[in-house]
Amino acid sequence: MTLNLLDKIGNWNPQLFREIKGRLNIGNMAIASAFSFGPQLLLFMYYSAQLPVALRNVDRTEPIYNRFCVLKTTTDTKPGTKCLTDTLGNIVIDWPKWWVEIFIWLSIFSVLVLLVAGTYMLVSDLDKEERRGTLNFIRLSPQSANTIFIGKILGVPILVYLAAILAIPLHLYSGLAAQIPLNEILCFYMAIAASCSLFYSTAMLFGLTTSWLGGFQPWLASGIALFVFVISTIKLTVTAGDLGTFVSAIGILRYLIVGRMDNYEFNSLGADIHQLQWFYLPIGKNIVSGIILSLSICSIGTYWMWQGWQRRFPNPTTTVLSKRQSYFAVICCQPIILGFALQSDPLAYGKTFPLLTLNLVMFLIVIASLTSDRQSLYDWARYRQQIVPSGHKLWRRYPLLDLVWSEKSPAIVAIAINLLSSSFILLSGLILIHRGEFQKSHTSIFWNVILGINLILIYATITQLFLFLKTRNQEIWAVGTISGAILLPPVILSMLLLTPEKNPVFWLSSTFPIFWSFSPDIGSGTTILISILSQWTVLLLLNLKLRSQLRLAGQSASKALLKA
Repeated sequence: MTLNLLDKIGNWNPQLFREIKGRLNIGNMAIASAFSFGPQLLLFMYYSAQLPVALRNVDRTEPIYNRFCVLKTTTDTKPGTKCLTDTLGNIVIDWPKWWVEIFIWLSIFSVLVLLVAGTYMLVSDLDKEERRGTLNFIRLSPQSANTIFIGKILGVPILVYLAAILAIPLHLYSGLAAQIPLNEILCFYMAIAASCSLFYSTAMLFGLTTSWLGGFQPWLASGIALFVFVISTIKLTVTAGDLGTFVSAIGILRYLIVGRMDNYEFNSLGADIHQLQWFYLPIGKNIVSGIILSLSICSIGTYWMWQGWQRRFPNPTTTVLSKRQSYFAVICCQPIILGFALQSDPLAYGKTFPLLTLNLVMFLIVIASLTSDRQSLYDWARYRQQIVPSGHKLWRRYPLLDLVWSEKSPAIVAIAINLLSSSFILLSGLILIHRGEFQKSHTSIFWNVILGINLILIYATITQLFLFLKTRNQEIWAVGTISGAILLPPVILSMLLLTPEKNPVFWLSSTFPIFWSFSPDIGSGTTILISILSQWTVLLLLNLKLRSQLRLAGQSASKALLKA
């Protein structure tokens, strides 16, 4: 029967059969089972030791209390103990409260292992395939990119899946014993599957596009996954940062534990979930709305990661997304971020930081997804007229339209369009909220958006210039330079004691708004104008440099020789 099942899997997805055959052996399955049953046993033994077994002081002169016992009512004046006892003197246990803690810890550990360990295994597998040269062999196979994608995601972390499946009986029983409805537990399982699909799809694309990181790839990917998981477990902030809790399944776990037992708190995990809103819709009131939003966010993210894999896997030199795809991706992502930001006034003091941070991360990803490599730029600059499809030559005869749509052209114009569309969505939402009743601090958001757009365009141009160099490891130089351009200016200005209030021009022109969003009224109109003009000057000089390099690359070899 097992052989027949493997034959069917091999016929359906050869890549999945290859992964299962290489990983599912007796030794690996025994290790995975031990890693699953061992922590479950330790957790059960630990909480069993926390149960009160008997009254320790016979004279009952000191009150006895245990967090898992049923407390006496206020009308009970019997001295000596706070816990309720039966007729035999045994302490009555609050079993739902005891089981719910086991349920929560099993949920957290399961999500943590699935997301972090699965991400590490997928990126590590792609790194090994790349170093051994077998990834190119897979590219030459008749399998489609989708088949390989599904085979890797289902097959590489199969031992992690086995460990998680072995934890389901205790997890399900503890949830039911904690009086959590079965349908809510099943919603939590659906959220786990959705978050795994998002994390694993991202890991696959990350491993495919960052081969230049070498052996550091899996550690960086798992570190990012761990960071996102930790962000999802913190207390809700009623800002755009609450988006992180719905990226993992912890957001649905909050619905399961809040309000189940009296006097119960678990690291504020379920606190304020009822106040959560998205575009003023009370999604925190009902787990159905929460699971729909969680599945939607994970599905949209998985879809775009899948699109990037379909483009990048057959052709490692192409960009992750086409310019047309990037326009739709930004239009999909910005409303999701804005919906969480509208829970409170996103322009209030301290509330803009999550909104600006998420937008910065989104556009750094857009820059990495659209920026062409050196060879693609050379091909575009030299053979632009030939590579334009014949059906598009009439309406793409102008260079500007080619910069908007062409696959190999520089990405600056496309990134500017994405910035404008994102800003339009953001500002339209804010105007709709305030309905024209803007305060002085609210009107400054327009200038803050312009300052942020200028800096992101500067980062994009610097990235394109570095990827156009002839040096080795252009990606590392680009990442290091952009990281320094984002982090070093505020650090240097702070070390020199140049606060935003003392030197607003330096802060406005060189640092992203997330670093001075906590300083209201940072600059006057003249200061903002000077900062914008200085940014435009830097942006103009960088683009003139890029234009000269493209013009030089567009010359034929014989023309360059004759000119010399």
